[in-house]
Amino acid sequence: MFKITKSDGTIAFAAQPQDFAAPDPELISHFCRFESWTADLSTGVFRLGPAAQHHHGLDGNSNIGLLNLVQCYDAEHRQHVLELFEKAAMTASSFCFSTTIVLDDESHVPVMCIGESSNFSNIEHGTIEGVFVFARFKIEQTLGAFS
Repeated sequence: MFKITKSDGTIAFAAQPQDFAAPDPELISHFCRFESWTADLSTGVFRLGPAAQHHHGLDGNSNIGLLNLVQCYDAEHRQHVLELFEKAAMTASSFCFSTTIVLDDESHVPVMCIGESSNFSNIEHGTIEGVFVFARFKIEQTLGAFS
């Protein structure tokens, strides 16, 4: 899934139903881990938290570029993710994608990203802010099909 839409800041998310109960954070943490990130479009530098750095194989790296970020993604998805970020860097946008991170043992960890680019002006080059959602399980790959 690779989706992007223009964002003008005036369209709010749909209102939650009155009886909506937020999920239990402990339950959510059993299945996945969330971590926020930012990117400065004037420098191209991404700032990731420790979990995102670890999952992307970038431990201790403070100057992370887009190519460094996507190198661990499923090869079939890298170009789509690069195009998505390129579009988001050109105009205020909201976007999401899901892919897998390929580990050294050839297993895959599902990851989802939701983000928004903003702050475009004559003075500023823009920023992108978002969140990664990492599954707490691996997918073993067998003969090109997930089992």
